[in-house]
Amino acid sequence: MKSFAKITALSLCGLFAFGLAACGDDAGDAGEVVVWGGAEDQTLLTSLVGEFKAANPDVKESIRVEIQDPWNAQSVVAKDPETAADVILCQNDHIGIMAKAGLLAEIRDGTAATFATDIKTNNDAATVQQVTYNGALYGFPLTMDTYIMYYTTNIFPESLENTLLSSVDQMLAANMPNIAGSTEKAAAFGFNIGDGFYLNMGFFAVGCTLFGEDGTDVNACNWNNADGMKFMQYAAKNFRQSGGKFKSDDAKNLATAVLNNRLGACISGAWEMKDTFKGAKNIKYRTLPTITVGGQERPLVSFSNSKVYVVNNKSEHKATASRLAAFITSEQNQLRYASERGYYPSNKNAQNNSAVKDDPFFKIIREQLDKSVPVPVIPEISRYWEAAKAVGSSIYNGSLAGDDASLQKSLNDFIGNLQSTL
Repeated sequence: MKSFAKITALSLCGLFAFGLAACGDDAGDAGEVVVWGGAEDQTLLTSLVGEFKAANPDVKESIRVEIQDPWNAQSVVAKDPETAADVILCQNDHIGIMAKAGLLAEIRDGTAATFATDIKTNNDAATVQQVTYNGALYGFPLTMDTYIMYYTTNIFPESLENTLLSSVDQMLAANMPNIAGSTEKAAAFGFNIGDGFYLNMGFFAVGCTLFGEDGTDVNACNWNNADGMKFMQYAAKNFRQSGGKFKSDDAKNLATAVLNNRLGACISGAWEMKDTFKGAKNIKYRTLPTITVGGQERPLVSFSNSKVYVVNNKSEHKATASRLAAFITSEQNQLRYASERGYYPSNKNAQNNSAVKDDPFFKIIREQLDKSVPVPVIPEISRYWEAAKAVGSSIYNGSLAGDDASLQKSLNDFIGNLQSTL
């Protein structure tokens, strides 16, 4: 990141895609490109970097892989962009925040590079939108992510999938067995209500929106309206820890509880099929269940987002960084991520490959993605997460009283936090 590279003719053409030029000393001082990825992806990412180097002998920089959780990559880069990686894996909701702060290189076409055109042409329209801020592209999409419901057939037989398991209310009303070797009963259903990535489900189910219908209006959030109150009343009644049937925890912990027959069903990310369940035969999955609110049965509505590779605007190797990001997120390599990591691809051809299209698990992911609401890209999304955590956590731990006045105040405070100065 810190050293200045001599750019080959092909790399120089790539730099023109950013409206930049570069010069250096000699090929022996080409410098280093650093790429960040999650801990679980390191084996695959390291292999891809090796393949990229072998396929691109004109690239003179060395390339080093480092572990960095994509969930907080934005905050790490913001603290010191000069020492951050050149190529960074992050969540799409970081795009607006980082682009507004000038931390990301805009992705454009150049004389010998069609990065922007390829992104728009080859990827699902939803993910193209998720890497776009103020009309400009800032990322190379890698995945489409959402969450589904997992359950253990040791507690809930698969024959109940379209009846009891299709309804949160029926699961919470079920007579639960004791946990093996204990007098404690297994919980029925869970999700991380203290995480805004999951709290939204009930509000979206009743028709509320976050930052408007398309997620771009900073002043448009109506969770404190009459419909939002209906869900709050439902949550205060059904999603408290004291009830015993519902469990809130980190999504991975919930998945582990389902695997160990301490919890009948949970909502968790698609990646848990590879990370936690690892093909366990007693684990099944389906799209999100319903809740009954205001006398109407409504399906929970998931958030969806995408993992994307971005280029650090402070990188001295933007050409190579962009070529590497494009290579990692190519059709064939997205299929590798699908096979080895359980990630649903953003590339349209990869989605239509039989390895994805005909896979039962990915069919469920696709079905839920089609019912989902994308996480907004605007920088103001950063206000949402802590505000949502306060609402969800207070419901679960009982610190929020269940009377209507308290519930309404909590929602009004939530809206106030969203509209505070960024």
